[in-house]
Amino acid sequence: MDATAVGNALAHYRLEAPLGTGGIGAVFLAKDTRLSRQVAVKILPADRLDEQARQRLHDEAVTLSRLSHPNIASVFDFGSQAEIDYLVMEYVPGTNLDALLERGPLESATVARLGAQLARGLAAAHACGIVHRDIKPGNVRVTPDGQLKILDFGVATFALPSPEAKTTTGFFDRTPALAGTIQYMAPERLRGNPADPLTDIFSAGALLYEMACGRPPFGDPQPIRLIESILSSRRTRPSAINPLIDPVLESVILRALDPDPGRRFTQAVDLADALEALAARQRPRRPPTIGTMGRWASKLAGALLI
Repeated sequence: MDATAVGNALAHYRLEAPLGTGGIGAVFLAKDTRLSRQVAVKILPADRLDEQARQRLHDEAVTLSRLSHPNIASVFDFGSQAEIDYLVMEYVPGTNLDALLERGPLESATVARLGAQLARGLAAAHACGIVHRDIKPGNVRVTPDGQLKILDFGVATFALPSPEAKTTTGFFDRTPALAGTIQYMAPERLRGNPADPLTDIFSAGALLYEMACGRPPFGDPQPIRLIESILSSRRTRPSAINPLIDPVLESVILRALDPDPGRRFTQAVDLADALEALAARQRPRRPPTIGTMGRWASKLAGALLI
């Protein structure tokens, strides 16, 4: 189903405008005519209507139904009509991060604030045993009031045993081993190791790097050289690209991007704590009130009389 689907309806969802494409389907802005609200509807393309693709869409619905967090887009419904499978999600107004980064790097305070929200969302997913596997600018959206939402769990996997699974990867075994975007992929995944929370932390570090520098840490357009640069950790220090970056932010980014998983942040919540501390330190102080200025004046006068 493509842009010509606009105006059609799936159950009580009327398609209004195309929003883009996800890992396994096209996404439309739609109107929930029962509850009179806007939603996002992901639909499998007509040429992807095979059992594996349908199961992956169902898996994404199950995954998102387990997650309830302000930094993760919520799932509302899953259904099928006339052999068309669809997933109904929260519509998040705003702009995807990749579009924001077209204007150039973000200020360190903004990177810290948005990065902390990203890490909190990942921590919530990891607490449910879910690894996103495809953290990148196109899968992160920022609302007009500055709230970050993680999108598209279409290639997520279980890092912990689940009730539905006898293995540690669960029913997401149907997705390819290297599902995701190589440019933001941890080196151990490229070596064939399974995804886990530490690989999401590496991807978050790559995203933080791009936010701070205006370009990803590994950006070679040639796939073989791109993989080689990730495996050998050939990337420029952020401060060499953006001299205005906060030194503490740079150290946080480099730790998240460490090629050795054992030297990264142990868990996403630790990354969030570090970024929130930096954001708090950079937050502008409130101007002194008249009463405070009076007390300062009294103390200054007393000091001058000593």
